[in-house]
Amino acid sequence: MTEQERYDLALTLLADQLAERVIQKLVERQKQALVIVTGAAIGVPAALEGLRELRKEGFTYHVLMTRSALHVTGEEAVRAALAPEELWVESADAPPEKVAAGFDTILVPALTVNTAAHLAGCMSDTPAAAMILSGLLKGKNVVIAVDGACPDNPMRAKLGYHMTPALRDALHGNLEKLRAYGARLTPAADMASAVRRAVTSFLPARRQGPQPQVGGVIRPALTGRVLSAGEIRTAPRGAVIVVPRGTIVTQLASDEARRLGAAIQIEG
Repeated sequence: MTEQERYDLALTLLADQLAERVIQKLVERQKQALVIVTGAAIGVPAALEGLRELRKEGFTYHVLMTRSALHVTGEEAVRAALAPEELWVESADAPPEKVAAGFDTILVPALTVNTAAHLAGCMSDTPAAAMILSGLLKGKNVVIAVDGACPDNPMRAKLGYHMTPALRDALHGNLEKLRAYGARLTPAADMASAVRRAVTSFLPARRQGPQPQVGGVIRPALTGRVLSAGEIRTAPRGAVIVVPRGTIVTQLASDEARRLGAAIQIEG
């Protein structure tokens, strides 16, 4: 390797590591979430279990519960699942918009039909609605489990709800408005995966994505001779990532491979 090649490689490695660290910091910031629990009675345990799972990945939570949520879900269940840094009932220690401004990620594991209607009408007349609407207005990650507000959920019939087609269409319309406003709507059972997608949505598109081969083997198209976390991040779980001899594997790439259960193999 010539002196110029060594210099170029050092610059590539430094730039790659700096970019990875910036991305890591941004993701860590977005893992500090504001969670708003309203009094929905459907799907809440599944959504809370998803958020409990995300705690193992470094997520931390500040929680606002409505008074109806206290009766339907219970503070103890929320504390057990989320281990919140703070938990407020009905209102926080500061104005709702100011609280929401401190978070890039706002999660709603339980959304009532009533709150969905308020949000669809851009009404911020409750602290919960004001925080969610503030997040939407500022383009934050707002992820909402819709089981409690969806008219098609099979639990509704079991709970005695039999609505007219017009009312069903109106409730659907509220959810579609939320989606159009930028909210990420998800079934409660998929809460964890929806949040993961949200907090990584800012990541740039891969320059040249890895090209899957038979048997789960991937040969990423490298820039220079560095394997970074960026080349690992979209690999399938459990893949074998093959790189040429002489490739420099960054520490963050190794960490990402371990997280995905992937193996890095140097060609002989």
